[in-house]
Formats: sequence, C-alpha cells, structure tokens
Amino acid sequence: MKIDFIIQSLNGGGAERVMSTLANALIQNHEIRIITFSQTSKDPYPLHKKIKRINLNCGTWNNKTLKSIKNLTFFYRKSKNRPDFMVSFIHSNNLVGIITSKLRNIKVIVCEHTNHTIVSSYKVKFTREYLYRFANATTVLTSFDVEYYDKHGANVVIMPNPIDTPVYISEFASRDKTILAIGDLNRYKGKGFDNLLDIINPILKNNSDWKLKIAGSGDIGLQILTKKVEELGLKEQVIFTGFCNKIYELMQNAQIFVLPSKYEGLPMGLMEALSNGMACIAYNCPSGPSDLIENYKNGILIKNQDHKAMQQGLHQLIEDGKLSEKLAKNAPVSMTPYTLDKIISKWEFLFDSLILKNVNG
Repeated sequence: MKIDFIIQSLNGGGAERVMSTLANALIQNHEIRIITFSQTSKDPYPLHKKIKRINLNCGTWNNKTLKSIKNLTFFYRKSKNRPDFMVSFIHSNNLVGIITSKLRNIKVIVCEHTNHTIVSSYKVKFTREYLYRFANATTVLTSFDVEYYDKHGANVVIMPNPIDTPVYISEFASRDKTILAIGDLNRYKGKGFDNLLDIINPILKNNSDWKLKIAGSGDIGLQILTKKVEELGLKEQVIFTGFCNKIYELMQNAQIFVLPSKYEGLPMGLMEALSNGMACIAYNCPSGPSDLIENYKNGILIKNQDHKAMQQGLHQLIEDGKLSEKLAKNAPVSMTPYTLDKIISKWEFLFDSLILKNVNG
C-alpha cells in the first residue's frame, strides 16, 4: 500500500516526532513518502532509508495554504503519483489535505495533535467544524475530543501517540538530582515554562544540589526565559539543553519530570518520561495527563495551574525519595497500551476498515 504523510515542515515538534516514528514503522510493510511544504536544513528525527522525502516548496504565492494546495494538487496530477492514503498531520495543514484529496480522489485521514479547545485561528475553527466531515477519518488523541468532532459530522477515531519503549531503564537512585521539562521554548506561555521558573525558584534555592533542565528549541523563548533565570539568580541551577533527538538519554539521567502546560493533546514528553521510569508530576490540564497518570500510583496530578500545589508536589518528590522511587517503578508498565506495535496495529486496522468501507460502498 502507498501512504503519503503530509505536513508543513519537519521541525523538532512532537507531531513531527510522531509522524517520523509511524513512518519508520509502517515502511516495513508499505511504501511511505513524507511530503513537506517548507524546506528545513536537516530532518531532526532519523528516517528509514526507504522513506522517500519530497518537498513541494515551489512558487511565489504569499498565501502558504493556497500555495500548498496548488503544489500538492499539481504533484498528484499524474495517477501514478497518487497514494492509496494521504495522512495529514496538524490542524493547520489538514485543510490542504482535505481539499487536495477531493480534487484528486485520494482517501485522506486527518490527524489532530492537540485538543479541540485550542483554536489558533478562524481557519482552524472552520476546518474542524465544516471540512473534517469530508475526510475519510479524523484521528484524535483521547476521548476528550470525540463528542466535539462527532457533533460536526466527522468519522472520528481515537488514535493515541505511540512510544518507543526503552530496552534498558537505569536505576532510579543512580540518576542525577535533576528535574526535567520538555517543550517548544517559543511556546513558553502555553507550556508553562515562565510559571515553572517562579514555582521552582525557592525549591532550587533550598536544594542547591538539584538542577532544572529544560529541553527544547526556540530562540525567542530562550532569550526571554534566560533573562528570567538571570533575574531569579538561578543561572547555576537552570540549564537549557536545546533540541535533543535522544531524549531518553536525558530522561534516564534525571529523577523527576514536570509538565507545567496549560493545555495539551496527549503529551509525548510525559509519555516518554513515564516509559523511562521517571517520577512524573503534571498539571491536570485538558487533555492527556489524566489519561496517563493514576494519581500517586505512577505519578502525581495537580489541579490545573494551581501553582502552590505544584510547588508542594515538587517539594514532596524531592524530600520523599521512597515516594519518587515508587512512582518511577510503576511508570513504565502503565505505558504498555501505547507501545509502538499496539498503535501500529490500530493504524493498520484503520487503513483496512476504510478500504473495506470503500469496497462495500
């Protein structure tokens, strides 16, 4: 089967990481192409050598959406170029996928990687409410979104993110006294990094042997957050690692993972932290953390944006080593439903069911 994944660009984001992981797994049984509309200097996540990379960043149109529709439609003008399925990632790109699929008679699956309450533009709202019904399927990360998309006529399917489970998990007690956070620094407000620095300020000053590491790229966010770190007097204890494509190495050398986000879809960073045996603490934001954490069994859930409670929770994990070790020990097994083989089986079932539906009319 021929499958094309389409996305605006392959940068260092979570959706791009999911796409790369799925493509690398599906290439074992299918022909896979990844099509982008903006050129990046180098793909941040390694891709299997059999995966074909196509960039359609040609023309001088100022409107990126119209330019992408034009280029993709032109690329598919020859029937030999058309796949059996087009899989479109991220809501801003799904309009491109749906319109092109109808113009070229290609089955399309559109994928949401955040929850429906996050609306970045009128175009996104319009696409979700009026165009997703024309896709063959719309995948969402959790049950939180099912009612919304079902109400707007979409064929909605829950499709969680997959994770690569580590072969080896290091001893918790041997890890550095490090608290780890992950995310796009340019989205520091949504990711809650600015609030995290205020929350963790007294904790670090009272525990000089502990450090906070924030992994992620974003030059603008880095400047703003670095300035705040300097103002708080935390230069020696807060480290910005930059983008890291081997995140498990950071995780297996740190004890605590914190998710201070105001909103999520199904947070990859939290999933990977759990699978790598970290003591995890997260705001119970919409959506995702409550699907992954059973409170005080494999992690700690904090009322969304309750800064005082988050501060108390972090302090508890630092002070109570037995609790942290218990949470870390229980974390990996809780991620069994999200292993790559199980999620790939869900994708294969979705492809097969849509083909059968098409055959049966």
